[in-house]
Amino acid sequence: MAGNCSALNQSLMELGALVCTPRNPQCLICPVKKLCMACGEGRVDELPNLGERQQATARRFMAFVIERDGKFLVRQRPVGVVNAHLWEFPNVELNGGKVHAKKIFETEFGFAPAAISPLTMIKHSITRYRITVEAFKLNLGKAAFSKNGAIWKTPAQMQALAFTSAHRKILRAGTGG
Repeated sequence: MAGNCSALNQSLMELGALVCTPRNPQCLICPVKKLCMACGEGRVDELPNLGERQQATARRFMAFVIERDGKFLVRQRPVGVVNAHLWEFPNVELNGGKVHAKKIFETEFGFAPAAISPLTMIKHSITRYRITVEAFKLNLGKAAFSKNGAIWKTPAQMQALAFTSAHRKILRAGTGG
């Protein structure tokens, strides 16, 4: 059943992206024209009422792919925020100019890592946000460490988790998964 829901959702998104576009609908070739209220009522030019588009907001984050004994530190996003319940690597929203990963890590986690290296940069858009995530990788060796709400998972265990889209890309870059 879930596969059918997924296929329906995907087909509706394809229809909206390719045929029933807001600015240039292709009603003559639409496979659901007979069911379309806008077409039936002659209101194709009125719908959807897009209104004024909000200005895109740029947001910058720094994420940390922290490894210890073959496991990685991940956390679940809290209730009440965008992408609630999805998984992510520990990260910090940046405000302002040039920042250094080692200093941000030390501020966030309370200690300076021995080594930290750039992993990847992800550019991602969600609704009106244009998001840039700079990801860094570090290995803690055998050091005991945890962060409130974060847990250690193997790459195989992380494959079963629902990551945010941007952090799924970081996962692929950082663990090959």
